[in-house]
Amino acid sequence: MKKDDISEREKILLERIARRIVDMELEGPAIWILQTIKPLSVIGGELAYFYLAPFLPLLDEKGYEFIDTFEKRENIERLIKMMEKISKDKGQKKRNYNLREILNKIRMLFVKSKNI
Repeated sequence: MKKDDISEREKILLERIARRIVDMELEGPAIWILQTIKPLSVIGGELAYFYLAPFLPLLDEKGYEFIDTFEKRENIERLIKMMEKISKDKGQKKRNYNLREILNKIRMLFVKSKNI
């Protein structure tokens, strides 16, 4: 299997995640975060195996698939491209989020959850 090859299951997983993020209109912050963590994806995958090892048998194969998929840098890049394509296809205008807007959105989520 070449480096550019991707399994059908990985493709389906990435597509579902990309659609979910775009449906919530969070592709701007998601792309920003994914670009930030992309260089550490291999280390993050290994840490996920270490810390989630007791719980992975409960998740069956899905947990392993998820970690394996995001351990590969090229899959993170594929996810970013999928989100951009889906967003463009939906006709949503691209929004440039800055750090302050992202932090304000996160803060508002916490404020709403405390009021519940």
